[in-house]
Amino acid sequence: MNALANMAEAQGGGADNACDLTVIVPVHDERVEFDEILARYGAEFDKRGVSYEFVFVLDGASDRLFEELGQRRPKGKSVRLIKFNQPFGESIALAAGFKIARGRAVLSLPQYLQTDPADVQKVLDALDAGADVVTCWRQPRVDPWTNRVQSAIFNSVMRLLTRTKVHDLNCLMRAMVRRVFEDVSVQGDMYRFLPVLAFRAGYEVAEVPVRHLREEGRGKMLGSLFGGGVYLRRTLDIAALIFLTRFTRKPLRFFGLAGGGIFGIGLITCIVLLIEFILGGDYEGTRLKNRAWLIFGALMIVLGVQTFFIGLVAEIVIFTQARNLKDYKVGRVTGGIDVEPAPGAAGASDSDSGSDPGEAGPATPPPAGGPRGPRLAKGKPDESSILLGPVPKERRGEQRSGDRGAL
Repeated sequence: MNALANMAEAQGGGADNACDLTVIVPVHDERVEFDEILARYGAEFDKRGVSYEFVFVLDGASDRLFEELGQRRPKGKSVRLIKFNQPFGESIALAAGFKIARGRAVLSLPQYLQTDPADVQKVLDALDAGADVVTCWRQPRVDPWTNRVQSAIFNSVMRLLTRTKVHDLNCLMRAMVRRVFEDVSVQGDMYRFLPVLAFRAGYEVAEVPVRHLREEGRGKMLGSLFGGGVYLRRTLDIAALIFLTRFTRKPLRFFGLAGGGIFGIGLITCIVLLIEFILGGDYEGTRLKNRAWLIFGALMIVLGVQTFFIGLVAEIVIFTQARNLKDYKVGRVTGGIDVEPAPGAAGASDSDSGSDPGEAGPATPPPAGGPRGPRLAKGKPDESSILLGPVPKERRGEQRSGDRGAL
């Protein structure tokens, strides 16, 4: 990643060239709709009056495609290309784009027009309304029915297990403010779960409906089904997500519960064998030394104790590092004691001090963009976004941090 940072500096990626929005597009093959994305989304951003840049991350694509896209870059637009020598996956590609992003907000897109570009206005409206992360819900779906069924099952299970209300984690168009991808760590294939991770970290997540145009797939009907390995990896990702969102700060609850269950199985097994021996008498079939289940029960007891102590050690580590951990995000702070200024004090008004207006000290300039800071939109934000975060609705549009003011 140091090479990416040097690349950003060499290409003018400093604070002086900061823009409102960075669009990151992971590219996997030659089917990328390079010109269409630049034209359609660029027109929407120009209509809105925001400054923007595009970052295309070629995830293992050919050198020929890299050179071709470099020659097709339009003049007058900030378009940067990053190329990996081999494919590393969507999450790593997006992380590379985040590393050199100049924008105060980031929008990720697929390499083709999956949704209507005009609906990006709803996404930016949700950011202006105070959301930290905006995820999209494709409506109506136009992909094969098998794809819709498995997507509905997946999203229903995720809503049940993570207690979030996101309906379409597989939609690739998302937006977030800079502080989210700086604070929330995403590795492997966990990028699709970023709205869930951000929500559990205390950020404000909104969902907006977008029009689904098409879906890249392997065919119609049963052609949309994946191999067994894909479903196995998704199951493991869900298990990892549950652990990360529920037990990262409370490991003893997970390992203690698992260890207690394993210990209980072993204990019950040994008790049953002992009862059979007592009630059945000292025969060849009831003697404990001849029962293979005794070894199983003893192993389960030992494994349960070890699992419990693993959780205990992890709990001790979390306790010793508690000062360095932060499990909350502060929205606003108010309160304190109002003290009336003494007569003639420096902060007194002209009418109170009787001084000449010309002798008054320099006035404190108002914050940039007014009390709420500059906005990505002009006019009333779109009302179709569904706020999923913990902040009350009446506080959506209020500025809550320094990076929001930069927008």
